[in-house]
Amino acid sequence: MLLAATIWLVHPYFAARLIGTGDALWYHHSLADAVTQFRAGVFPVFVGQSDYSFNGSIYPLRAAPYYQYLAGLLDLLTGRTLGFFALEHLTAIVSVLTGAATAYWALVWIAPGQRWSAAALALLYVMCPGVAGLFYAQDLYMSGMALPWVPLAFAALVRSFDDDSLGPQAVLAASLAALWWAHSPIALWATAFAAVGEVVRLIDRRLSRLGFARAAIGAGIFAALAAYPFVSVFLLRTPGEAIVPYIMDRQALLEVVRKSFPSSLQPIDLNAPILTYMQLGYGLWLVLLAGGIAWCFRPRLWAVALLLASAALMVLLLFPFPWINRALWLSFPETVVGMTLYWPMQRFYILIAAAAVVCGQRLLREFPATGAIGRDSVRLGLLVATLWSAKEAGKFIEMARRQSDTVLDSRRWSRLENVAVQRHTYGLFPRRPAYFTHGVVEPRLESRLLDPTTGSLLISDYDQGRAKAPQEDFRGTIDVNPGILDLDPPLTLRPGEQYLLTFGFARRDTAGLLQIIGPTLYREYSLPRSGELKSFGSERESEKSITIWTSAPGSETVRLRFIPTAEQAKPSDYIPFARYRLQKIDEQALPVRVSSLIPYRATVRSPGAALLETPRMFVPGYAATVNGAAAAVRRSAEGLVAFPVPQGESQVELRFAGPLALHLAFWLSAVGWIVAALWTAARATGLGSKPPKAAHPELSSNFPRETQGGQG
Repeated sequence: MLLAATIWLVHPYFAARLIGTGDALWYHHSLADAVTQFRAGVFPVFVGQSDYSFNGSIYPLRAAPYYQYLAGLLDLLTGRTLGFFALEHLTAIVSVLTGAATAYWALVWIAPGQRWSAAALALLYVMCPGVAGLFYAQDLYMSGMALPWVPLAFAALVRSFDDDSLGPQAVLAASLAALWWAHSPIALWATAFAAVGEVVRLIDRRLSRLGFARAAIGAGIFAALAAYPFVSVFLLRTPGEAIVPYIMDRQALLEVVRKSFPSSLQPIDLNAPILTYMQLGYGLWLVLLAGGIAWCFRPRLWAVALLLASAALMVLLLFPFPWINRALWLSFPETVVGMTLYWPMQRFYILIAAAAVVCGQRLLREFPATGAIGRDSVRLGLLVATLWSAKEAGKFIEMARRQSDTVLDSRRWSRLENVAVQRHTYGLFPRRPAYFTHGVVEPRLESRLLDPTTGSLLISDYDQGRAKAPQEDFRGTIDVNPGILDLDPPLTLRPGEQYLLTFGFARRDTAGLLQIIGPTLYREYSLPRSGELKSFGSERESEKSITIWTSAPGSETVRLRFIPTAEQAKPSDYIPFARYRLQKIDEQALPVRVSSLIPYRATVRSPGAALLETPRMFVPGYAATVNGAAAAVRRSAEGLVAFPVPQGESQVELRFAGPLALHLAFWLSAVGWIVAALWTAARATGLGSKPPKAAHPELSSNFPRETQGGQG
């Protein structure tokens, strides 16, 4: 039943097409970059290198590498036959299915005699709007990777109070480490709750040496398995850069909390703001409230008390209780608030959901429903809660249908001529370079030669298109849709050729959306500026040229159109629109001819000694060679990787070698996870194991062999 219901929950993702909005597309690009590197033999992957993240992106690789490495593993297991959208969806399917499975296993672990309630509660967990909504409502693939691990961590915490053996400590350490790989903000709060729980447990055990020893071993397991995400955060940043680069406007956070209420206590309305979809749902509210009442009769269940108190704290942070909510948010350190960001519901509801089901299961073991009336009442309550949650989850499935692209359109988004490196790709860097364009650029033309003394621009590949001024006119005519200006003539692109399209805009204040559309090509650029100061646009400092090409097997004809966005502006206000020049790029004439992105390789022709500024964002660990000799790498004024090149022609290469400590941390964690997987497999099959003594007789009577003594 649990498996069938979970498959129904995720069945829209059994499709090789885009589901969701811009964030889903960005996650697609992040996955595509990592998998492209894996397929090229790069391992481990520390920074972006391919067309999908050519800027050396470290986000989410630095803080949450689980998503990309899971995609790489799934790509390997499927014989590298799946497209990137299919792989993206497969990560979601695997996370939800394993989330249901680990929740069920964890709940059986803490109450072996309550398998029917474990199945119902596990289903309530994955169908919780704040859990399923991570994928459906907000395309939060990183957060969704936490699904299997939160209930396991909380169950291990509860189990450690019942079973004073090393097993629960090891499971708790491993599940928290997995959370740090998957999503550090969720991991931060879960680890804080677990740390408090460990202190309470040690005090409850009267601070015994054996208890300290087991806690120390658990801490060692955690340190080994979580070494990489912690070390990478410290090493993959420039000197002096803050670990959490967000200075939060706490008033804005409080405003988000205020606006989410009271909708977060109402049934999901697909016409309401999307943030209101992130909620606990009536089913789990029932479980949580019933658990709170039941605990009053067993107050010495310290682990249950801790999880209920943690859930209560998160509720206070999520709802605009007068004075309390504001005081709490203003009291937290900047790092905690910066990691949580403006949308705490994205981090908290999965934690509250897991706490609710774990507490509910542990209390059901404490109060077994004896007699037909008691047993039937609990089952009826869980049945009603599950059916209600399924009804709400059905709205997400309908939402997915509404937000699904066709397979043809999704393939178009994957074509390299349509891959736009978005602002997210520069996440965790102090700032974006002035050249950043929020739209499609050709990464092989994004290198520049700088004066080694002043850092000023000497020459770039775009200069080839500026040799001659735009000669032709785009004739503007009002479209059938009166809000659109059609631009003629259409442009014809030949396969295998790249063109520089240079504009001479009639107005510097051209405000709107420029679209370039063909059978396989689709581009959008915001005007008057599509990104930072020197991005493509119509302003004085803007770049006026973009690279355009097609990977279609034959010639492609594309049309341009402009949609004004300025207040009260009409398309006729922008006639004449611009002059243009479409020029085929002569690669042999480029000052920097890039032949490879993985790794970055180029032939450089410099008029004098210069600095080659690459499109990679600088973090420590890059190594460059010029004509086979090592070159000193430095950070340019724009925050990009640069290194010196001599006058004349040079062959250059740039690789991310990475600090030694980064490699050591990665392989320590990798080997640790391999050992943990082999140990778990051995325990599951009963190889070389013998049943340990249980701390409480009631835990050993009907306990599954593979989970005795807290082992898994």
